[in-house]
Amino acid sequence: MEIRQIRYFIAVARELSLSAAARKIHIAQPALTRQIKALEASVGVQLLERTARGVALTAAGKVFLKEASKVLADLEDAKNKAVCTEQGMLGELRVGTTIMLLWVEELSSLLKAFRERYPHVMLKLNTLLSGPQMVALRDDHIDLGVVIFPPDDPQFERLTLYRDHLVFVVPDCSPILSDPPRVLRQLCDYDFVWFDKENSPNYHEQLAQYFDQCGFTPKIVETGNDSMTMLAIVASGVGCTIVPRSTVSESMAGVCILELDDLQTLPLDLNLVWKKDTRNPMLDNMIQLAKSLETTAKN
Repeated sequence: MEIRQIRYFIAVARELSLSAAARKIHIAQPALTRQIKALEASVGVQLLERTARGVALTAAGKVFLKEASKVLADLEDAKNKAVCTEQGMLGELRVGTTIMLLWVEELSSLLKAFRERYPHVMLKLNTLLSGPQMVALRDDHIDLGVVIFPPDDPQFERLTLYRDHLVFVVPDCSPILSDPPRVLRQLCDYDFVWFDKENSPNYHEQLAQYFDQCGFTPKIVETGNDSMTMLAIVASGVGCTIVPRSTVSESMAGVCILELDDLQTLPLDLNLVWKKDTRNPMLDNMIQLAKSLETTAKN
């Protein structure tokens, strides 16, 4: 049984005439007759019977027509889905990011634009810190990471999405506010809420090196897993912290944001990071969209 034979049969069944069907599908009538007989031989039953006005479907032919039409529709659907998948218009794209970075306008705008342009691609957002994101990328558990200070690793490519800077955050009742510091070296005696190195090792190392250059080492009294946790601890009145500006809002209860001169000179690039040589049309579409939005923003 061949797909073309099924198509020929459906054409005859719709026209109820071998000659009319032959003209419609551009095949000689004797050849069409032979293909129908070959199909009936393959199925093992008679599907059509001749009448004075042409042909008619047998009872078996009516059932076969209904089921064969479903098969061809399923095949067409499978073909369309395969094409859409190859074009990156169908499937699931796994994106890693921290919770706080989802509020960055450039990232949220990119995700929104992607959803609008590729509505049949499921965006699966995995909330992971920078370190676990890089591990997940290496292990192919995510397709794209959103990372500040990604490691300099030749197996990854990156695209800068947004440039941020660090800010000093204190409780809104802190006596520090009466005489705000201007540079990092003035913070050495303050209690700090900080994050564990293993959660974001490269980010931790980059900040430690920069702080050391500025003559500052944080006096850590408590730790949190991420910026949100650290800010919540500060809001409770325990110590102060330093976080990316994009992760803290002016309206956030219990904290006050202070800009320090030397914190503004350390650029924090928010990068899209992905594995080199990854063949993933959905990922390619996301990267190209990010590049086009970046170009539009510059213009």
